[in-house]
Formats: sequence, structure tokens, C-alpha cells
Amino acid sequence: MPRLHSLIAGLGAFAAFAAPMLHPHPSGSTDRVTPGAVRVESSSHVRITLLDDRGVIKQMVRDYDVDLAKGSGFTVTPDGVVVTATQVVQAADDPRVYAANRVFAEYFKVKIPADFKRHSLDDPDLDRRLKACYPPQQTDSTCLADVTTNVTVHPYLDPPPPGGLPAQILTTGAGPAAPAVLKVTKGGEKQTLPTVPLGTAIGGAVESLDVMTLTGRPSAKLGPKLDTAHLDPPGSRTFKERDKVRKLLDDGASGAALIDDGKSEVIGFISGGGDQPMTITPADEIRSALVAAGVTPRRGPVDVVYENALASYHNKLYTGAIPALQQVLNLRPDHVVAAGHLRDSRAKAGTAVDAGSRPVARPARAEQPKSSSVPPYVWVAGGVVVLALLAGGVVLLRRRSAAGPRDGEGTPAGDAYLGGVQADPGAAEAGANHSGETSWPPYAVTRVFGAEAARSPEVMRPAPAPPGPGPADPSPPGGQSYPADLSPPHGHSYPGDPAPPRGPSYPPNPSSPPQGQAQLKFCTQCGMRLGQGHRFCGFCGNPVDS
Repeated sequence: MPRLHSLIAGLGAFAAFAAPMLHPHPSGSTDRVTPGAVRVESSSHVRITLLDDRGVIKQMVRDYDVDLAKGSGFTVTPDGVVVTATQVVQAADDPRVYAANRVFAEYFKVKIPADFKRHSLDDPDLDRRLKACYPPQQTDSTCLADVTTNVTVHPYLDPPPPGGLPAQILTTGAGPAAPAVLKVTKGGEKQTLPTVPLGTAIGGAVESLDVMTLTGRPSAKLGPKLDTAHLDPPGSRTFKERDKVRKLLDDGASGAALIDDGKSEVIGFISGGGDQPMTITPADEIRSALVAAGVTPRRGPVDVVYENALASYHNKLYTGAIPALQQVLNLRPDHVVAAGHLRDSRAKAGTAVDAGSRPVARPARAEQPKSSSVPPYVWVAGGVVVLALLAGGVVLLRRRSAAGPRDGEGTPAGDAYLGGVQADPGAAEAGANHSGETSWPPYAVTRVFGAEAARSPEVMRPAPAPPGPGPADPSPPGGQSYPADLSPPHGHSYPGDPAPPRGPSYPPNPSSPPQGQAQLKFCTQCGMRLGQGHRFCGFCGNPVDS
């Protein structure tokens, strides 16, 4: 048992030791910030004039370019406002000292190192003149210097802008760790530069960080370098890994953004290195410097679309992330991170790791034609019923044909047969016209005289007559009769109707057609109207009455 207690105690001690190491470093949390990383390089252009008043006054003018510092930074507005450390754009060494050493050594032919230190000469007169050449400028100065600081911003884009983007200094701080606010003068007109999400302060619970450094000019092959670090205690301004961070500063991390892993936003930057102490500048001081420069940090349209694309990408919805990432590249074709995520999404779309893809399992016999959902016996039964109905119809037609009168002359002359060729069924409604022609044209219609026919644009067709010999009864269908007086109301007339004759009421006998009109005849077998002179029904072939 003592061994068991010892084992449990050992595991408890290991857990207590490992607990501080279990802190959140979310995978992929930094790619929300990395598109806004920039490399900042500054230099000074010095124009210096040396005055020699020995005898005749002489002047010697020279121009020198002096590298000041290089560091990191980040973009906070889509039109190109950049934040970095003051030491990156305002070096502690005075470039005028460097220019004085260079011009004095060249003119007086003396050995003076080309550096940023103030030197002395053995010759008292030359030594006095050299000291009068160093800044600051006074009434007895032997050198006049004019310094111009040039700042270049290199954003994380592919392809990178040739030579970077020129920038001007909006404001700097009193110390090397103070925020410096820059503004690109070219390249931000479209307001599509990627930016970083800027926090408000370093919270008391913030412990794990990522230091985002650009050790050189960025490109597709050289992106931001991310190193994990921890605040000790959480929420403080001191690092637990001091030696590690100090080495990063020596490699050009001054002005590098500090990313809070919990919120994936920038909460400050670091500065120092060399003779300068290591310092954390929090986000609230950065915002104060931006206010002094008249700038409000904000995200751009590219950032909004990119954030939406990241939501799908990090949830492994690669198929859905493809169009969103493509839209980012439509707005900003040189967006390096979006291009990388798009390549990765296309490679994984539709695979097992794609959470947005739901491949449908193919049936085992997909190559076979899809069978009908109706059982075969239904088709058989339906065929039998159809055949029985056809047989019954044929028997019925034969019986009715045997019962009616026949005319042995001619061949079927109805609309169904004309010279042995089947004709247009519409011609079955043909009848005699007013002029007494034997047949009507196919487009003509039978006209029914009377008030009801005049009121309706449609033709009223009488019901079929009962089978049997004799003339067909043209009385109205349904057992109704025509009214006694079919004349229109007083003072009105129906268009298209012929005027009634003078004398008795018109027509005198509703059961017979008017004079000059052919009598309407109907088939005794099927009840369809017969054409004038037709001996056989054009619909059923039954002979007409003699």
C-alpha cells in the first residue's frame, strides 16, 4: 500500500507541475491578424554644407543616406495607417553626426571614422572646426545640415509592392517605446489594405501571447514569424521568457504586435533591444497616439469578407469557404493568407475532412435502369379492361348499324373520308349556306336563328335526335322550347341577325328552318351534326337516313 500512495502522490505532483503549462494556444487563431503585418524600414537623407572661412570662404556640399532602423509594425486602417515603435523611425543616433564625420574627413583629408560618434583631432584648429561642425547648429557652426527621414512600409502581400510603400510620419513619442503613427502616401487609395483587429487594453486574465515579427521584407516565402510568450503574472507587462523575447528584439522585432490568443486581437507591441530596455506598449497607449494623430482604427471591406471566409475555413467547411476566399482575392488579389487558405480548401473540398460535404452513397446497382413503382399485375389488369371495353364498343356499334337504314350508294362521304383520304375533323360541322351550296367551307359554322343565339357569341348546338327513321328534331336540348316571340326588345336589334319578314311573327313555325335554309340533320347513331348531302356520318360512319 505505501507504494500505491507514493504513486498517487507522484501523479498529483506531476499534475500540479504541468498545470501552468496547459494554457490556450488555439490553432489558427493568428491568421486573423497576420494579413495586417508589415515591415518598417527607415532611413535619413542628410544634405550637409561645410564652410571653410580660412582666407576666401569656401563651401562643400554633400548628400548622404543613412539607415536608421528596421522593425515590425501592423496596419490599423485600410487606407494604410501603420503603428510601430518610435525607435524604428527615430533612431537614437543622430545622422548629422555621421554626415559631419564624412564631410570633414573628405574635405580636410584627415582620418575620422564614418560612424555616429563625436571625435577629436590633434590639430587644435581642426579640432575646433570639427566640434563646430557637430549639431546642434549655432551662430559659429562650420556645418549646416538638413535631414529628411524616409520611411518605407512593406505589407505582407504577394507579389510584394516593388520597393515597398512610401509613408510619412504623423506622430512619434518622447521615448523609443512610444507609439509612432505612420501613413502610406501611395498604395492605400482604394482602402483595401488588410488590417489587424486592435484591442482596447491588456486584460488581467491575459497570459498566453504570440509575438508577430517580420525579420525581413515579406513575401510568399517569408511571412510573419510567430513566437509564443507568456505574461508573468497574467495581465502584467513582463514576460516569463525574457531571454527569448530579447533575442527576438535583436533580430528586428521592435514594433512587433502582441496577439492575445484568447481573442485573436492585437493588445500591444514590444520594443527595445541593444541598449534599450525591453518594453511592452499596451493597446490603450496605441489608441491614445492614434487619437493624437487624428486617426480612428477600423477594418476595411477586405477584412469583413476575409473574416466570413475564416469562419467557414476554421470550421472545416472547405466547400463553403471556397467562394468566400475567392471573393477576398477578387477584392485583393495579392492577399497571401487568403490565397493559401483557398488552395488548402480546394484540396480538401469534398473529402472526408470537409465538414460541409455530405457525399451521398451510391446504390449498389446504380447502373441498372430504374424500375417502375407500379406493380406488373396492374398493367396486365388495365390491358384486359381496355380490351373488354373496345370489344363491347364494337358489338354495340354493329347492333346500332344493323338497326338503322342503309344507303347502298357511294362511299363514306362525310368529313372523315373525302376521296378515300381522311380529312380534317373540323369539317364535320359543315352545312348548307344561305345561297344553297351543297357544302360549306371547313372554317364555316352552322348558324342558329333566334334570340338566344343572338345574345351568345357561341353557337347553340341542338341535342341529338333519338334513333329511328325520319327527320331529325331541331328542338332545343333538355326538352325546352323556343319562345313564341324571338324578336328583340322594343327599340333594339341584334347585330348580325337578318331582319324578320313583314307579317306574322318570325319564325312562323319554330320547328322548321327558315326559308332558304338547309334543314339541320343529325346522326341517329352518335348524335353528331351531318353535313349537307352527306350520306354517311363523318364521326361514326353510320349511314344517314334516306
